[in-house]
Amino acid sequence: MVLSDEVIKKRVVDELYWDTRVDASKVLVKADNGRVTLTGTVPSYSARVRVGEDAYRIPDVAWVDNRIIVQYSPTAPAPGGTDIERSVENLLSADPDMDPTDIRVSVQDGNVILKGSVDEYWKKWEAGRIARRARGVRDITNELTVVPTLSIADKAIADDVQAAIERNRNVNIEDVDIEVEDRVVRLSGSVTNREARQAAVEAAEFTTGVVDVIDDLTIITPRRVESTVC
Repeated sequence: MVLSDEVIKKRVVDELYWDTRVDASKVLVKADNGRVTLTGTVPSYSARVRVGEDAYRIPDVAWVDNRIIVQYSPTAPAPGGTDIERSVENLLSADPDMDPTDIRVSVQDGNVILKGSVDEYWKKWEAGRIARRARGVRDITNELTVVPTLSIADKAIADDVQAAIERNRNVNIEDVDIEVEDRVVRLSGSVTNREARQAAVEAAEFTTGVVDVIDDLTIITPRRVESTVC
C-alpha cells in the first residue's frame, strides 16, 4: 500500500524533529502526490541539505523540492565573503581525494561559486559537498567543468555504465536506457524507487571518462491510496 500525502507529510515532519542535527521549528512541509516541498529557514547550509535528505528517507517520497532559505542567527552572524572563501579553499586543500589546483572559489552574499575544472565527474559534486561545510555558506553555484585525463570512447563509457548497473542489486538494468554522446551520459526509463534511481545515477557518475550526467529517470510507484493518520 502506498502512503497517502497526509501520512507522508506527518512522517517527514516526525523525521525532521527526530534528527538532532536539524532545527525543524521553522521548516514547513507540503506533500502532493508523493512530491514533497520544503520551505522555511534553517541556520546553516548543511542543515538545509540534511532536511532534504531526511525527507527522501520516507517511503513513497518520489521527489523533494527544497526551497529552504539559510538564515544565520543575529547573535552569531555569518562571516564575510573573504573569510568564507578562505574557509572553502582550506577545506578543499585538506581533503585527500581532491586536488584543488584548478578550482577557483569566489563568494557573493554567502553564495559560494566554484569555477575551474576537475578530472572526474564525481569530484565536481564532491567539491560542492566539501564547500557546504564552511560556516557562512547560504548557497552553492557549481560551475566546475570535467576534464578527464583519459579520452574514452562513448561506446566504452556506455558499456562501463551498463556493467556497473548490472552489478548493483538496487536497480534492474531492464528499467534503464543508457545513451552516451560526447562523453555525456543520459539515463532514461522508469524505476520503482529512489534507491534504484540513485544507484543508476551513481553508476554513471563514478565511471571514468564521463563529463556530465543527465538524469531523465522517473520513479513509478503503485497507485496511491488514501489512508488516515492514527
